[in-house]
Amino acid sequence: TRMPMIQDLVRSLTNKDPHKGVNPDEVVAVGAALQAGVLGGEVSDLLLLDVTPLSLGLETLGGVMTVLIPRNTTIPTKKTEIFSTAADSQTAVDIHVLQGERPMAGQNKTLGNFRLDGIPPAPRGVPQIEVTFDIDANGILHVTAKDKATNKEQSIKITASTNLSSDEIDRLVQEAKSHESEDNKQRALVEARNNADNLVYGTEKALNDLGDKVPATERGQIEQLI
Repeated sequence: TRMPMIQDLVRSLTNKDPHKGVNPDEVVAVGAALQAGVLGGEVSDLLLLDVTPLSLGLETLGGVMTVLIPRNTTIPTKKTEIFSTAADSQTAVDIHVLQGERPMAGQNKTLGNFRLDGIPPAPRGVPQIEVTFDIDANGILHVTAKDKATNKEQSIKITASTNLSSDEIDRLVQEAKSHESEDNKQRALVEARNNADNLVYGTEKALNDLGDKVPATERGQIEQLI
């Protein structure tokens, strides 16, 4: 850099004079040329690693952000996970793609939304929805959701997943650190609510499936509790 303030800062932090024998403009130009050579396949003996600046994921039950690709993952990269429906006879799922370091969807940046419909009606938790996050060497994110029963799929291409400034990235990371304690409590509360809801659903389903096999007195007590 040519900025005297930055030079003074480096000098104070390292107790050394910064080396000024390299032209900053030439450094940028050479770096860009090398990266272009790597991406174009012309340079094979040099590996320049790009990483995801922030975590990438999607919104799941209770407004939680479920991370598929963590921050600082080397790109290109690809990650696939299986999700399911949250209600009986649900025939569509909304995919809310997020970027950020905080645990709740509303606290992070929305990158895109799309819907996968045409899912055959079934009890909740039965359909298998395969969600894939795929980032190419140019930092472009492709998100695909596929119903494994029908092979029907929808996708979205997101080009704005890596264009944050370093100041924006640092700010978001620091925000996550400063709110870590309260965020963890909020996420734990949502997860406890989700677990309780799953327990109630499973108990009701078991009662319906077993029918008259459960004594009336016990059935009444269970129904009162749930």
